[in-house]
Amino acid sequence: MRLSTNLFFQRGLDSLQTSQSQLDKIQLMLTKQTKILSPADDPIGNSQVLALNEKIGQNEQFERNSVTLENNLRREESVLSSITDAIQKARTLAVQAGNGSYDQTNRKAIASELRNIETSIFDLTNAQDESGEYIFAGYQNRTQPMEFDDATQSYQYVGDQGQRTIQLSPTLYLPANDPGNRAFSNVSKRVDFELTGGNDFIKKVEVTDRNALITDTEARIDAGDPTDFTVNFTGPDTYEIDDGVNPVVAGTVTNGKVEYNGMSLELDKDNMPVAGDSFRYSIGEPVSRNLLTQLGDLADVLDASGPESKGFHESEIAFALDDFNTVIGDLTDTQASVGARLNVMDNAKLSNADIEIVNKKARSDISDVDYSEAMTDLVKNETIYSAAQQIFTRVSRLSLFDYI
Repeated sequence: MRLSTNLFFQRGLDSLQTSQSQLDKIQLMLTKQTKILSPADDPIGNSQVLALNEKIGQNEQFERNSVTLENNLRREESVLSSITDAIQKARTLAVQAGNGSYDQTNRKAIASELRNIETSIFDLTNAQDESGEYIFAGYQNRTQPMEFDDATQSYQYVGDQGQRTIQLSPTLYLPANDPGNRAFSNVSKRVDFELTGGNDFIKKVEVTDRNALITDTEARIDAGDPTDFTVNFTGPDTYEIDDGVNPVVAGTVTNGKVEYNGMSLELDKDNMPVAGDSFRYSIGEPVSRNLLTQLGDLADVLDASGPESKGFHESEIAFALDDFNTVIGDLTDTQASVGARLNVMDNAKLSNADIEIVNKKARSDISDVDYSEAMTDLVKNETIYSAAQQIFTRVSRLSLFDYI
C-alpha cells in the first residue's frame, strides 16, 4: 500500500473541516434558536413545523380581523345609540305637540326643533368610518346611503341590504355592519288629506283607521277610480258620498260625525249642514316614508296646524308616535344584534388565544433548540476543533522521510 505526504495533509484537512462544520452548525442553531436548520435535519419535524407556522399565521390574521370587527361594531353601536336618543327626543316633542293647551306658535317652535333633529339623524345615517366608508350602506360602502329627493320631497335609502362578514376562525364569520334599510328605512305610508270645499261645515278631521284608509285609497287608485269625494247631505242627519263618477256610500251622521273608510269628519254644531249642502275632500296617493321623511312630515303638519287644518295634526302626531315606537324597537333589536356579535367575538378571541398557545408550544417542542444540550455540544466540538487544529499543525510539518 502506497502512502503519500499529500494523503496525510488531506486527511488532516478533512478532519479539521468536519470539526469546523459541526461547530458552525451548533453556533447557527443557537443563533436561530432552532435545531432544524434545513429539511434534511428532520424531514418529519420540518413538515410539522411548516404546518404549525401556517396555523399560527392564520390565527394572527384572525386576531387582526377581531380588532377590525370590534372597531366596526363599536362605531355602529355608538351611532345607533345617538340615533335612538334623537328619536326619543323627537317622541317627547311629539307628545308635547299633542298638548291641547298648545297653540300654533308653540307647535311651530316644536316643528323647528324636529327639523334640527331631522338634520342630525340625516348626518348619523350617513356616518363614515376612519377610511371614509359609509357604515349603513351595505355592500355599497362608498355610496352615501341616505339622500333627499327634491322631486318627492322625501328621503330615500339608496344603499343595499348587504352585510359584509369578517372571518374570526376557520368556521366563524360575523357580520361587520348592518344595512340602513333594517334600522331606519320605510316605517309607514303617508296619506295626504285636503278639504276642497264646504270647509265651514267641518270642525275637526281625524284619521281613525290608517290601514283602512290606505287600503281603500290604494285599491281605488289601482282600479283607476277617483280619490276626490263629495259628501252630499240628503237631510239633516243623512248623506251620500260620491267620487264624481259613481255613488260610493250612503250613511247617517253619528255623534255629529261623517265617517268613511278610516276617516272621521266632525261637523260644526254651530253650522250644521242641511239637505242640499255638501263639502268636498281629496285623499292623496299613499307614499312610503322612512324615519327622516316622517320627521319632516310631522314638522310640516305642525307648522300648518292653524284653524284651517281642522285638527288634522292630531292624527299625524298619533301616526308619528306609532312610527317612532316602531323605529326605536328596530334600533333596539339592531343594537342587541351588535352586542351579541361582540360577545361571540370575545369568545372567539379567547379560543384563538388558547389555540395559539397550544400551537406555539407544539412548534417549540419540535424545533426549539435545547440550550443545555447545545452548549455542551458547543464546548465539546470547540475542544475537538482545537485538538484537530493542533494535530494538523504538527502533522503538516512532517513528511514520510521523517519515518525512514
